Amino acid sequence: MDQQHTEAIMSDAATKVGDTVGDLAARSEKVVQDKIDRAKPVLRDLQESAGAVLDRATELAQKASSAGALAIDAVQGAARDVANQTSQAAATVYQQGARAGGSVSRFATEQPLTALLVAAAIGYGAAYLVHRS
Repeated sequence: MDQQHTEAIMSDAATKVGDTVGDLAARSEKVVQDKIDRAKPVLRDLQESAGAVLDRATELAQKASSAGALAIDAVQGAARDVANQTSQAAATVYQQGARAGGSVSRFATEQPLTALLVAAAIGYGAAYLVHRS
């Protein structure tokens, strides 16, 4: 009878352990499921926030690219304007130099003695400045 009694106790103990493990597993599953259910909205919010941040970053990158392109266009336009103005200034200086040379030639032809005296005075002044030091 002792053996049957021991087996009955062992059977009851195994049943209780099985029930306890089953309850523990069910509770653990419920706790884990609750944690997952609570984490889902947070994850959705994070996904939405990440999407919004990505959209904003894309928008800013496009604006920066547009601003860079506008700046490049502005600099190129300014460079073209400066080149045109420089070309016009050079042409003007060349024309004025040609007119001055024509005036000097005409003056030397019309007044050779005066032109010779002016040239001598300029030469003397230049020699004085060079040899003074």
